[in-house]
Amino acid sequence: MRKLYYESPYMKDFKAKVISCDEKSGVYEIQLQDTAFYPEGGGQPADTGYIGESCVSHVKATPAGIIHIVDKPLSPNHEYDSAIDWERRFDHMQHHSAEHLVSGIIHDLYGADNVGFNIGEHYVTIDFNCELSKEDAHKIEFLANTAVFKNIPINAEYFDTVPPFSYRSKKELKGIIRIVTIEGYDVCACAGTQLAHTGEIGLIKIISVQKYKSGSRLYLLCGHRALKDYQMKEDNISSIAALLSAKPYETAEFVAKIHEEREALKFETLSLKNAIIDMKTAELSSSGKTVIFEDNLSNEEMKRYITNLSEKIGLIAVFSGNDREGYRYMISSLTSDVAVLVKDMNAALNGKGGGKGTAGGHVMADKAQIEAYFNNINI
Repeated sequence: MRKLYYESPYMKDFKAKVISCDEKSGVYEIQLQDTAFYPEGGGQPADTGYIGESCVSHVKATPAGIIHIVDKPLSPNHEYDSAIDWERRFDHMQHHSAEHLVSGIIHDLYGADNVGFNIGEHYVTIDFNCELSKEDAHKIEFLANTAVFKNIPINAEYFDTVPPFSYRSKKELKGIIRIVTIEGYDVCACAGTQLAHTGEIGLIKIISVQKYKSGSRLYLLCGHRALKDYQMKEDNISSIAALLSAKPYETAEFVAKIHEEREALKFETLSLKNAIIDMKTAELSSSGKTVIFEDNLSNEEMKRYITNLSEKIGLIAVFSGNDREGYRYMISSLTSDVAVLVKDMNAALNGKGGGKGTAGGHVMADKAQIEAYFNNINI
């Protein structure tokens, strides 16, 4: 079989002669005499498209040959007008060539190896066996785009034996070795489809760099994907700027100020709430048990009730919620085994949770049921 995707990676359509057609689980596995459809491999997804009127949803390489998964049967020994989804293929070529540039630059700067590569639906990930910072990513991105602007040829050569020069490869190769070279930037064994020149990659944008396992993972976009990402973020920033009455490049400063003000208000609000809780609990006299219901209490506020009352009330139970969604609870007792009490209460009120000194959880019961339960227990 001639692999037309290597011979002519810019081929969009061709005459496909069917060799075999086998039905498998409602789809059809087709083998062709020659194919321009790239099979999934090396991090690059398979091509899709059409063979005649049959839709190609996937292509895979097997020991028996390249298999095309289609939705309609095709007749062996017949030729069909066929076409790949060129927009999809070109996107994959852009990102695969961009990966070579970025990986070559990182290998040259840091001596690191590319240990993982995947062209996903939304972004491309590349994994390296070294830690990279945000500043490193900016430098790599600048150098990669500089190589794009130079419009350097991307060449593929084939060797029957191991080439007499160094090249990048994730594994030891046997048989015919395909080497892709971007002069001055990268020499790498590759089985994917590549562009003819770096200029066709368009913008290369590293959108994120994260620590991954013992190294780093880069999230990459280029070409139309990078443009769409920029447009989406520009629209988002413009909307935020309009809400803040700020210039787009000042939004981070404005949001930081709003965040500080919000944190100050949260602290002030919490202080006021605590003061109110302190006033309420001060009015309560010592007793055997007290059940308190309050709307929208945070865990910290519930703890405040417990802390203020636990020394003068034998059993204190604080509930926050509503009859429809149930109630969160926090319970403490000087006179009862809280773990035993909560286990019994959960069974009676359809609850979950527990604890020893102070117990917490949630019950699916209404206020009347909760009050009735505590009215009927002895401490």
